[in-house]
Amino acid sequence: MFFITLFLSGVLFSPFKDSFKDFANHPPISWGKVVSATIQKNEDTNSDSQNAVLQLNGIELNKLPEIPRPKADDKKNNLIVWAKKAVMIDADTGKVLYDEKMLEDHHIASITKTMTALVLMDKVKDWDENVKISPYAASAGGATVHFLSGEKFKAIDLLKAMLMNSDNTAARALAEHFAGGKEEDFAKMMNEKAKELHLKNSFFVDASGLNDDDSHSCAYDVAQIARKILDYPMILQIMQTPSHIQIVGNDEFQRVHQVGNTDVLLGQYKGILGSKTGFTYNAGYCLMMMREGPNQKKVIGVVLDAGDKERWIEMQKMLDWAFDRFSWTVFPNEKEK
Repeated sequence: MFFITLFLSGVLFSPFKDSFKDFANHPPISWGKVVSATIQKNEDTNSDSQNAVLQLNGIELNKLPEIPRPKADDKKNNLIVWAKKAVMIDADTGKVLYDEKMLEDHHIASITKTMTALVLMDKVKDWDENVKISPYAASAGGATVHFLSGEKFKAIDLLKAMLMNSDNTAARALAEHFAGGKEEDFAKMMNEKAKELHLKNSFFVDASGLNDDDSHSCAYDVAQIARKILDYPMILQIMQTPSHIQIVGNDEFQRVHQVGNTDVLLGQYKGILGSKTGFTYNAGYCLMMMREGPNQKKVIGVVLDAGDKERWIEMQKMLDWAFDRFSWTVFPNEKEK
């Protein structure tokens, strides 16, 4: 039986031996542990040939990950024109589909708030908890919902203002509150999270992304943060909320604030799962976007330092290219063999 198993393994998998490297880093499968292939008989039938299920260490072939594979010759000419750095990855496997200086240092401005959101997911136990706007938080400026010092809001409402409207005061207030009073301590948590996610070139000094003198990241790391965000439906739901919503102070004043969404493609471009904009003079106009295609596959795009309008054009072009260029299959196509 052992020799039959060994023979079948060689016959069935020899055409695909070069493609196994695509699966090496996929979480559900440790290919280094694959030692044999076995034929499992269906006890309800006498026909082994028609009902046999090939398994690898108990994993059925139909449960193996589908990998994005190019349909035709590479055609990346003029894919990115304005952005200084860019990357696009497959969300499920992490495979890089396109890159332009993806590991080089760059400021990411308010895209920093995506890491802030991830740390908050770890820290916040009750999203109805009251958070007070400090004088320091109220002085943030930039993209703002015009929160005033002394106002109090539910944590969930400030999270909405931070992710939708890119409000800097909300980011500072949440960071101060859940780090025990100091934004610097929250930044330490952000850098610990960066290590946990195995980011390659990121360092954070604040929750909003306003301080880009001492902080930095890269397009690839932003994409990895976005991969993790896909694990949190609450973040995605907030990012998908169109303009405008109202949030009300949870204090004696109960001031009403309007919260917009900086995603100009929301409702106009199908499949958007979430996005985050960013801008400072050092960073330029930046954008991260997650999109699900007609095939239910997800890709993540990042463009750094493009023009205000150009970043949206670059992103659409890049995401459309991904679904036109790649097909998702378990085994390689003829082009890859």
